[in-house]
Amino acid sequence: MNVVLGARGRLGHAIAASSPLNQTLTPERFTYFEWWREGGADRASRYLEGLRVEPGVVYVAAGIIDPSRPVDEHENVNYQLAKNVVEGATRLGFRVLTFGTVMEKLIADDSKNPYYSSKKKLGRFVEDFAPRSGSALHVRIHTLFGGGPPEGFMFLGQMFRALVDQVEFRMSPGTQLREYHHLDDEVQAIFQLARGQAGGSIDLSHGEPVALRDMADYVFRAFGCPWLLKAGALPGPAADNFGVVFKRTSALGDISFRPTLPAVVDYLQHCRNLPSAR
Repeated sequence: MNVVLGARGRLGHAIAASSPLNQTLTPERFTYFEWWREGGADRASRYLEGLRVEPGVVYVAAGIIDPSRPVDEHENVNYQLAKNVVEGATRLGFRVLTFGTVMEKLIADDSKNPYYSSKKKLGRFVEDFAPRSGSALHVRIHTLFGGGPPEGFMFLGQMFRALVDQVEFRMSPGTQLREYHHLDDEVQAIFQLARGQAGGSIDLSHGEPVALRDMADYVFRAFGCPWLLKAGALPGPAADNFGVVFKRTSALGDISFRPTLPAVVDYLQHCRNLPSAR
């Protein structure tokens, strides 16, 4: 039996929705939200043991991605809760997948972004834990889209709002590189990794990044309003990914990903037609 923590979130919901109903449990948040506290590993273990099921995979998709949220929230949920689940679940024979970001590999240890920092800390824990005890894998993911309108603090969300409201979109020069993965493709790739035996950490990459400026140019032209795009109106970040191209992850086998730019346009057009976009 598989267990998805965070099934109300975008990634967790997609994992649960793509799993056989008779093989997956999705506990409510009140079941596990206190597992970040001391003794959380024991509480996680007791809960899973009480299910009386054959151990499968625990997907720890519960987390906070908005960097504006308090640092302690990121630490408690993104790191401490996930750490306790890894320790508690693997002792019962479950395989555990945690999720982070490829930016963990690119940022400095003293990063001011609490999301990146908490995920980097989690990744280091899993890398150290996996060889010693049990089957745990930390999956570093790229930028996801799909599964509902984009988050307002994300690049796609900011573009989407400008398109809906027909206002100028001011951005940096846009030389940052990003891989964009459709959520449905990402879930199939995650299942492929879950079926494997790898432990530690792994990048989930398709190897086809785009520059944010190229993404914005394509999107605003596709929507017929290129004049709204004001690239270079804002300063660029001092630290980001300006040149690292991740290689396709060999463990993905023949898993395919849809072409980024047309897929993003299709996604945003679909979101624009939703009642909530008006």
